[in-house]
Amino acid sequence: MNWKEQLGKYEQCFGTHSELDWNQAILLAQKIIENNPDDTEAYVRVIYALHNILVEEDYPASEHDHIAEMLKQFFDESCQKFSENPEFLFFIGKILYISEWYFGLDDDPKALEDRLAFKMQKKAFAKEPENILYEWAYVFSKDEKQRAFDLSKQLLYGNTGNLQWLKTKGFPGKYLIESIEHCHENYKEII
Repeated sequence: MNWKEQLGKYEQCFGTHSELDWNQAILLAQKIIENNPDDTEAYVRVIYALHNILVEEDYPASEHDHIAEMLKQFFDESCQKFSENPEFLFFIGKILYISEWYFGLDDDPKALEDRLAFKMQKKAFAKEPENILYEWAYVFSKDEKQRAFDLSKQLLYGNTGNLQWLKTKGFPGKYLIESIEHCHENYKEII
């Protein structure tokens, strides 16, 4: 079984209140990064998994600091390695909006343009302006409701190649699909 399948088994348990072996999940995260130090998707999926554990799951309180330190370490490493990679910028930019302190960022409200999450999404779109998925994330962050709604509709009901690609990205892909659906449903009511 490859690392994506192994991690996928843990990702499927997220939000189900299943009894997971958190020590095994943490060891797997470390192993994935050790064995795939230049793989963008490995870092993205491990970061999403660790972040989800910290924010959403019931895990032993004694593991909190260790998981938080791993998350910060993998985030810092990945930023150094993939700061020009649009896929990395897109996924990580999206998750940074949630509990920024886990990434060592200041979570005080400030101008949107100053937030690292926004800068990453803007950079991903600038690097691939023809990618409507990256454009959607950027305009959704800017709260451009009409454009975000139009793009979410196109992503969901038009060219679904982007959705198919997201489905291959495990939990991060699922999270983004849910975000697109949420955008479409909520902005449909406003527009």
